[in-house]
Amino acid sequence: MSERDPISLMCPPFEEEAGQPWLEEDQCLAQVAWQEKLPIAGNWVQVLPHLMEAFTVALTPRWHEVARLETLQREVALLKDRCAVLERVAPILVPIETFAPEPYEVVKPFHAVVRHQEDQYIASFFDANLSASGDTQAEAVANLKDIIAGTFEILTTVEEDELGRGPLQQRKVLEQFMRKEG
Repeated sequence: MSERDPISLMCPPFEEEAGQPWLEEDQCLAQVAWQEKLPIAGNWVQVLPHLMEAFTVALTPRWHEVARLETLQREVALLKDRCAVLERVAPILVPIETFAPEPYEVVKPFHAVVRHQEDQYIASFFDANLSASGDTQAEAVANLKDIIAGTFEILTTVEEDELGRGPLQQRKVLEQFMRKEG
């Protein structure tokens, strides 16, 4: 038996009983019973605690390993769930540096804020109080660019004194960030 074998670790020297045949030097009754699945007779009261101890010694590290792995798997699953939630609800900033192929150019780059809401994405340019939605982040940003360009087109064709307070503010903000090419 090897030194790492739990059975060899648990075999105590037995007291000789009348009529008890002794096994070879490197074996004990517990080893034979364990390996050959023989019923333990004679001194079973003495052997059984050692068998239980050897069983516990052999399996305890594995139980700890299994418990640790199960804990790690639960933690990884929780982290994946949290990341998925954050990906859906955390807003992202998307730089707007061009309106190509629109006939508008960006004078000063700005950011759209894209966030997930229910089953769609909402892209917003808060400074101009404009938003658009889409099924994907890219679609929401493209739709926002269209709304910004369309709003800019409408607001710049109307005289300032004909615009209300809100549209006039939108026009001034948009003129800071873009202009018509040519």
